[in-house]
Amino acid sequence: MNTSLNPSQTRLILWDYITRSLNLSPPSKLLLLVIANYTDPRSLKASVPLSLLVLQCNLKEPEVTRLLLPLEACHYTERHRVLTDTGRAVTLCNLTPQLIQRALTFPL
Repeated sequence: MNTSLNPSQTRLILWDYITRSLNLSPPSKLLLLVIANYTDPRSLKASVPLSLLVLQCNLKEPEVTRLLLPLEACHYTERHRVLTDTGRAVTLCNLTPQLIQRALTFPL
């Protein structure tokens, strides 16, 4: 990974790779682009709540969940369930390290 990239450059590389290199439906690409937008360039994690994907992508939760399944199967995304302080389970989404690595090493 090129550590000399600033946060904006890292996100642009992720967006470019997702839009140009992945053969996915527009809603699936939109999910990946939203997660990429929130990906911290230093930790390479986004921890985007499922509820934010619903809001940002203007999709219903069952549709987002349905779209995430093949993205996980292709190792593009990963989901983690965490408990909030109130004990409520929240699903957080990230791009996989494999996808990020491919994007950052993909020739421009």
